[in-house]
Amino acid sequence: MATSGYQVYVSYSGETGSKTPNVGAVSSDGTYLGLVLAGGGPYDELRGLAVDGSGRLYVANAYKKGSAVDVFSATVNDDGYSRDYLGTLITPDSSKALLHPYGVAFDGSTLFVSSQDTNVVSTYAISGGKKKMPSAKNGSVAAYLEKLDPKGDFYGATFVASAQPVTVGKKTPPAVDPKDGGLTMTGFDAPVPDDDDVSGSDDAAEAAKKAARHSVRGVAVGGKRLYAADEAKDRVGSYGHKSGKFHGWISTTADASANPNALDKPVGIAVHATTGVVYIGSPGNKAIFAYDPEHDQLSLVVTAKELDDVSGLSFTADGTLIFGSRKAMQLFSLDPSTGALATFGPQLDDAPECVLVVPL
Repeated sequence: MATSGYQVYVSYSGETGSKTPNVGAVSSDGTYLGLVLAGGGPYDELRGLAVDGSGRLYVANAYKKGSAVDVFSATVNDDGYSRDYLGTLITPDSSKALLHPYGVAFDGSTLFVSSQDTNVVSTYAISGGKKKMPSAKNGSVAAYLEKLDPKGDFYGATFVASAQPVTVGKKTPPAVDPKDGGLTMTGFDAPVPDDDDVSGSDDAAEAAKKAARHSVRGVAVGGKRLYAADEAKDRVGSYGHKSGKFHGWISTTADASANPNALDKPVGIAVHATTGVVYIGSPGNKAIFAYDPEHDQLSLVVTAKELDDVSGLSFTADGTLIFGSRKAMQLFSLDPSTGALATFGPQLDDAPECVLVVPL
């Protein structure tokens, strides 16, 4: 039988430690349970995690030669944590906007997916019975983008566009100015170094650092807004969740004395279900910030060594924030009201990428 309460799922980067091509499960008391994904694959560079209204699990497979969003059963198996593979839902063949997917998030039956290599956020209408493999229909290009550029030939399903559009096949969509919400990217003109290239010498490590790619990362829906991490420009964009209308960039606190007082390479985003406050991981300066949409205000929550290379963020029902540190290969818990930090569960065998609290 499934464990009561909740479990914490963590997708492994697949790039360090045991290089585990799977998702780990940790119980609410911090006990490591095992690997979640049963069947399907092969998997490589797993990233975003989301659960739909029927309880099915969606996982982003980011590997450039195997980009996909895969789906797993709504129910867990007799071991209490693993889920059976239902099928592959979205691939670059079905959606040109999807390439190296990172973030996944639901707004009702609409699935938002961010893709690093096209640098856009796309949408898909999800349907199907709870016990069956769902279907995905590519969403329409956002009404905001259609109005902004009526003749623009965006990739189908594009909801948030790029300021530096990427050619896929023979098609290059129009650029959207950052002042209108276009996402930015850097380092995509340089090859991504292999693991063998970055181990063994300081010169190789420095070359890898210079070649780092930064583009859209985590996405989250809160209230009537979609939030997307524009990692390359140290900010998070706010967009209307239905029309895609751009509402502004979130980047710097009003408190100049805060240290740090600005986002640095944001990746993970989570929205507090009760307050609607948006929490943003800032790995470049080992911090977590909170954005209050009601007052349009960003504030520093905590900065600490535990937040070195902070990755995914997710809330438990009682408002505890669970997040991962790629550097420490560890999950941590944070009480947002006090800033109290604690380790959550054992050290992991691979670097945590995205984190999702799943009620059971």
